[in-house]
Amino acid sequence: MSYRWRYNSITGSMIVNSREYDKNYNQYVSVINGGFDRDNIPVNSITFDDFEDKSIGRWGMVNNINAIDDYGIQADANFSGGTVNPRGNTLKGLRYENTPIQNGGFWFAIGDTLNMDCEEGMAIIRFHINSFVPKYYHYYKKGTTDVVARKTRQFKIEVDGVEISRTSEIFPAFHSTQMFVQVPVSKGTHEFRVYCKIPPIEEGDDNVNKSVVLNYWGGQLSVHNRRR
Repeated sequence: MSYRWRYNSITGSMIVNSREYDKNYNQYVSVINGGFDRDNIPVNSITFDDFEDKSIGRWGMVNNINAIDDYGIQADANFSGGTVNPRGNTLKGLRYENTPIQNGGFWFAIGDTLNMDCEEGMAIIRFHINSFVPKYYHYYKKGTTDVVARKTRQFKIEVDGVEISRTSEIFPAFHSTQMFVQVPVSKGTHEFRVYCKIPPIEEGDDNVNKSVVLNYWGGQLSVHNRRR
């Protein structure tokens, strides 16, 4: 036989009906909260300004990180399109010879810098992006057997110019990259930035630098500053 509840009375080993327990428990919650809970707070009584000023954290975000917006994109001039590739395939993205890659081998910034006023505590950083490179050693220039496009990519996150997280080299043609990291921060304004790197062009492959090596889109960097 189930236990018969006495309203507002909760003791150990008496839970036989979760809904009844919740109803009784809410009586105590209401008293502890001074009568303010989700059931009786007037709609819009807490404004966004109140929440932003008195909440336990701050939030910053950079949206729409795309190669076409950051640097502009061009068509591949060696491995696809026109007389180079009789199938007429066209690849568009960032070339080896152009800004920001410029023959590869070094980090270049992607997206805007996030300058964020923080309180002393933790910065919880999330970053995701979609990227494309023609497959590693996949495209041969027409009429050759030794001129190829050597292509991978890496991403990293920096806070105030200090690297805090880095991916390994990413080889698949299409890839969705996810990064998550937490770092302690002091009170004040901090700079959050994302960078990318492409392998350096190989010596002797002077004709490869007109090939598309990377395209990226749909990126987002978000930072949640949790106060102490």
